[in-house]
Amino acid sequence: MKQFILFLLVLLPVCAFAQFTETFDGPEIDAGWNGHRDKFIIDEAGWLRLNGAEGEPGKVGLNCVIPYAPTMQWEFDVRLEEIPSESNYLRLYLYTEGDGTYYYVQIGHDGAKKISLRTNKKQALFSLKESGLTEGPIFLRIKVTLEDNRVWTLYSRREEDTCFRLEGTTDSYPVKNPVEEGPFILNIEYTKTRYRHFAIDNLQVSPRITPTDTIPDETPVDPEPEEPLPPAGGVPQLQSIDIPSLSELRFTFDLPVDITNARFAISEIGKADKVMYADKELKTIVNTSYPKEMVPGTDYTISYSGLTDLKGNELETFSEDFTLEDDGGNEEGDGDNGKDDEKGTAAPGSILINEIMADPKGLKELPETEYVELHNATVDRITLSGWQFSYGGKAKPIETFELPAGGYAVLYRSGRDIKVNPSALKVPLENFPSALANAGKQLQLLDGSGNVIDDVTYDKATAAKSWERSSSGDWHLSSDPRGGTPGSVNSSGKEEEPTEPEKPVEPDDPDKPDHSEDPDDPDKPDDSEDDPSVIVEPSEFIINELLPNPFAGGSEYIELYNRSDRSLPLSGLSVAVRKADGTLNTRYPLSSVASMIEPDGYVLLTKNKSGVTDFYTILSPLSLFEIPKLPILANTSSTLVLFRTKDETVIDEVSYSSKWHASSIKDQKGVALERIDPEAETQSAANWTSASATAGYGTPGYQNSQSKIPNPDEPDQPTGVEAPEWVPGSNHYSITYYLDQPGYNCRAFVFNTAGQRVAEIANHELLGLSGQLTWDGSSSAGRKLPTGVYIFYAEVYHSGGTVKRYKQVFLIR
Repeated sequence: MKQFILFLLVLLPVCAFAQFTETFDGPEIDAGWNGHRDKFIIDEAGWLRLNGAEGEPGKVGLNCVIPYAPTMQWEFDVRLEEIPSESNYLRLYLYTEGDGTYYYVQIGHDGAKKISLRTNKKQALFSLKESGLTEGPIFLRIKVTLEDNRVWTLYSRREEDTCFRLEGTTDSYPVKNPVEEGPFILNIEYTKTRYRHFAIDNLQVSPRITPTDTIPDETPVDPEPEEPLPPAGGVPQLQSIDIPSLSELRFTFDLPVDITNARFAISEIGKADKVMYADKELKTIVNTSYPKEMVPGTDYTISYSGLTDLKGNELETFSEDFTLEDDGGNEEGDGDNGKDDEKGTAAPGSILINEIMADPKGLKELPETEYVELHNATVDRITLSGWQFSYGGKAKPIETFELPAGGYAVLYRSGRDIKVNPSALKVPLENFPSALANAGKQLQLLDGSGNVIDDVTYDKATAAKSWERSSSGDWHLSSDPRGGTPGSVNSSGKEEEPTEPEKPVEPDDPDKPDHSEDPDDPDKPDDSEDDPSVIVEPSEFIINELLPNPFAGGSEYIELYNRSDRSLPLSGLSVAVRKADGTLNTRYPLSSVASMIEPDGYVLLTKNKSGVTDFYTILSPLSLFEIPKLPILANTSSTLVLFRTKDETVIDEVSYSSKWHASSIKDQKGVALERIDPEAETQSAANWTSASATAGYGTPGYQNSQSKIPNPDEPDQPTGVEAPEWVPGSNHYSITYYLDQPGYNCRAFVFNTAGQRVAEIANHELLGLSGQLTWDGSSSAGRKLPTGVYIFYAEVYHSGGTVKRYKQVFLIR
């Protein structure tokens, strides 16, 4: 193996650039590479090859440091024995900016598009192309260039090709915080059958861009082009302005817009006092409200400024004169601005094809039934009257139904079994396809006038997993344990991308190896226990709450609970992560916790107190202990052990998993896992769930929001959800609830006496066993509701199938 650092001198006497070359000539991996060196070998052909344990899945990595420059080129060869996917992929992290922004190549996605160049949160720098990789083994040469810290370009070349193929190029993601050097990281994730299926070779990083021969574009050249092409994606264009009411305007754009600094106004009326998206996912429809109503027959000027696209490019200032004419309709009005006209028309993108289950074979928790989910992405109720669902270009009528704002409807073939979220609508169709094509098909949704509201062509289906639309509009395979989320918010995909550069998986203690002989070695027992005569026995302390995936800027934490009937010390205990071979990784003693922990007492261990106190309610500050060195908690799964330092007797142990979160939790970042019953088995997945939303998704240092421990300070209460009650001096209403088991989700709304929904208090919010929802008394449009009598409606539903509904009359003051 040879690793070279070649300095290329240019004419300027003080300037030097370094070229990095790695050809893996063997027999050992060069010492400059850190990480999972034991998971790789240099094979006989001189490739760095994955060498995982047979029959075991994993995620491994290596990293080294390379020099950076404003203009750079990366090239490398990849060999894959099978078709890559989201579960079997290779990533190479190329550049990390000073603020933590990073860029990486990923080879391996579900569907036909296999190669991408991405940045934080899996954001693709440009649209992916179909890769044509249909069978293994696969040999690829990958080339990436960065020009003047501004233009990124990605190329790929197959073994049989003589030219590179241009995957994409963009100047929309410039390097804003350049640095002189940084990490060069290889990460591989693989399933149990592909533990030797990845290899890489001939890595070259250079400060010069070499000429690239590409496959010619087969598109014929237009001899007389009409107009130059706009930038990728184009600039958002205003499509229409609608008038839902005399004090509201609705603006529809063809592409997403950013309203953060936007200013909308109507002459003689003034500036909009409320600006919000009608379609929060697509961000193409903007609702604006004004302080006074317009008068029919009056001339006005509508204007807006400060609108940008999602990349920050400002749209041109808009101003247009118009006369508001009376349409001669019902003078009293129908009292519902959310209704569509008699033809059932709607704006494009208002109703989305949101989820597609094309191959249900193998589903366990859901019936093996194909379905298509629709989602109302607006803040208005929409009546689907005369609408049609098109499969492969053949449109079939849908029976009329109403879809609430933000609501979901599931289309499926009549007579088949379906299981959807209790809040969603089931829409059985006699003409629904008897079998959705597994290879992919075009789906369309048409309104009553024949306008295309949404158009989707899904990729090849994966058995027992649905295709789900993300908030960005991209599609991913469902990561929900059930295989799909019919009638509810979609899952986040396979895993969330970290907010910091994802480093190769390393041992849990980056500070000290187990065999260290340093005087500060954490493995060495500490003799400073408060009372050596008190010996903690197994199960007296239990692991009670974990936060493996904190908010950005937050800190992981481990909560322990003393369930014994005596005061106990922690100073004689340690924590560690158990390795895959059953041995303990680096031991971290808790000798700095000098306090005796009372019966029913809690201990919160974290590396950074402010990383907890800044994000969560703290009821007992004395329960929080800052420990400089603690195990790193993996986001997805790991085994955490609490044990006696002297003899390593296990006090408690849990092999947790991110799959233990409630299915309604789609973004697990900042959401703690709580133990439900301290007397039940630690390792039972049924004994853990997500902290409730009403508790702020974490209860560090005090009783869990989902805990079954009775609180002696609270009298027994009948289960139920109470009507909103005004809290003097707080400017909000409180809705108190008491439930019979953890895991309920809640929808809560306010209706006027005419039966119209005027406010939303909660929408699919995860509750604890007891707690309070708060509401400021505002309507869905953001205005304070006038004093009067209203109807409060709440629906709580459990994943086990239980649904409870509550309706009460109350007074708004």
